[in-house]
Amino acid sequence: MPRRHGAIESHAFHYIHERVKRRREEERRKLIEIMKRHRELYMKIFMLWDYHTRAMAAYMRYNSWLRVAREFLEEVLYEHSIKRVHDLVERAADFAELLEVLRDFVAGRARPLFVIEHRHFFVIDKTVTVVRDRMLMDLPPEEREAVIEGLIKASTGKYEPVEILMKYPALRFFLQRYIAYFKKYPCVHKSFALRLTPVTLHFSRYMRSTYYVLRWVKVGDMREDAFLRSARSIDLYFLGAMRKPYDDILNTMTYVGSGTGDYNDTVALARDDLRRDFMRAPLRRAILSPHWIKRALAKALGKPEMYDNAHHCSVYAVLERRPKSAKLYEAQVPPSLLGKRPRRRVKEVTYYYGLRT
Repeated sequence: MPRRHGAIESHAFHYIHERVKRRREEERRKLIEIMKRHRELYMKIFMLWDYHTRAMAAYMRYNSWLRVAREFLEEVLYEHSIKRVHDLVERAADFAELLEVLRDFVAGRARPLFVIEHRHFFVIDKTVTVVRDRMLMDLPPEEREAVIEGLIKASTGKYEPVEILMKYPALRFFLQRYIAYFKKYPCVHKSFALRLTPVTLHFSRYMRSTYYVLRWVKVGDMREDAFLRSARSIDLYFLGAMRKPYDDILNTMTYVGSGTGDYNDTVALARDDLRRDFMRAPLRRAILSPHWIKRALAKALGKPEMYDNAHHCSVYAVLERRPKSAKLYEAQVPPSLLGKRPRRRVKEVTYYYGLRT
């Protein structure tokens, strides 16, 4: 009987092949499980990194917001406290000066220089103007002429007349009362303009004068009411100033006209949002009846009812000079140029050639 070696070998070969196949499938399954575990691990790491990145970004935003809020609060509180302290110091200095004058008057070391009759018919600013004009006129003739010359030189030449000031120290007192550059806040302005009173207008008559009106008002008083809107369109300058703190002060110096120092010169007391004058008056009315200036400011802000909250510093004149604002108004340029700060020459050229609006 023949031997069946072929069947045994075939069976052994098939058995070995099946074991190798099962082992490879097991290895493949394990490799797939390992890859799945690694993939899940990498996904978790990626998610954790994403969460970490987002958390750090949120923290940075939160931290930056806290830093900005802290800086803003520190700035506001610092400005408010500095302003309060400054006001208290000024009030204390004025009160101390008043007590010193009263002490000298009671002790007999001081005497009254002026007596204003019918003082109940005049507000404090008119009384102060009368007293200062009388003090100027009561100076010795030579000193009075020197002081008036110094005031006119300061306005015409944009400088402080040191040679006259060294010889006549009284000029310092009148510079601080009649020149806007040397006055106290809020009636101070970066302009060597001469305050027009009956005395200064008499000595500056027939000189080419550019008139300005200096007014001031608290920001809280000029803001619109939540229920009552403004009666007219407001100038962008006033709208921008409303972003200031509530207790801040806005002082504005507006061009009102030009002339030769004549009482009959007409000045524009108020302008609309397009810088067109809608309230005009003679120069004598603006000087002798300054409540018209307050009324004009209240109308320009669209709140005639805030007449009592508006304030004025006086009518000023720039002598023998034509500032840039006066040239722009007299040239009747577009309102967009009147309400802007000084521009670069290249921008001006492109505007006039129609390259921009």
